[in-house]
Parts: sequence; structure tokens; C-alpha cells
Amino acid sequence: MIEVVLARIIQGGLSGIGMGFLFYCYPFVRHLVSREYRFRFYQTEDKNLAFKKECIKYLKIGLTYGFIYGFIMGTIIGPFGQRNGI
Repeated sequence: MIEVVLARIIQGGLSGIGMGFLFYCYPFVRHLVSREYRFRFYQTEDKNLAFKKECIKYLKIGLTYGFIYGFIMGTIIGPFGQRNGI
């Protein structure tokens, strides 16, 4: 049972929306860890808007990467994995 749950969590993380969410969270984590990254936004005039733009940029990158990854895994590896029992 735990194997099924872990497999579903991994599949969700590797899906297009999962990748988009992980990339969307990247600026938040980097903001918490890096003082230099944090002060980069404090120096701008409209710091809230600049941080939102940065988050949206990473969300777009994540969604693009996730859906391309899902397309490649689904069309190339998917049919062969079904036949081979992977």
C-alpha cells in the first residue's frame, strides 16, 4: 500500500502541474535562504510587484518544463514501459 502512495506522490511531482508548483516555490525558498537575493528586491521601487513577477516567471518555466517532460515520458517511454511491464 505504501508503495502505491509513494508512486502516486512521485508521479504527481513529475507531472506538469507538479513541476510548475516546484519551480513556483523556488523563489520563496531562495528568498528565505539567501540574504543577497532578498535584498535585491528591497532595492527596487515596487518590491512586491517585482517578487510576483519573479514567481510568475519561474511558474512559466516550471509548467513548460513539466509538460515537455510529461510529453516525452508519455510518448516515448510510456508505450515501451507498458509492453515491458515497467
